[in-house]
Amino acid sequence: MNNRVLLVDDEPDLNLTLKLTLEENGFGVDSFTDSLSALENFKANLYDLIILDIQMPGINGFELYRQIKKIDDKAKVCFLTASEMYYEQFRKELFPALDNNCYIQKPIENETLINRLNEILSAK
Repeated sequence: MNNRVLLVDDEPDLNLTLKLTLEENGFGVDSFTDSLSALENFKANLYDLIILDIQMPGINGFELYRQIKKIDDKAKVCFLTASEMYYEQFRKELFPALDNNCYIQKPIENETLINRLNEILSAK
């Protein structure tokens, strides 16, 4: 069975590119460019992995993560960002228990991304 992924990134071009890359590699993908729409459509136990951009208008990725965890506390979540400055905040303040693999720096090569996601999904 294909792994189901929820992808939320407010950049339409990048969102589409990531969605197509994931689908070409066997993932089932629901993608949103708006974090509020993603939250409204989120259902517990539907996704194997959730990929969130951090910097988004309205609800940012960290807040969206908190809201999603209230609905599905077992959800595996990865953060995607082009900004270095979030990494320290991510590691020290917000998610010290979260795996380093779950922080993905943009830009990332497709093959590297797919390998990383497969590692995350295979980890228990």
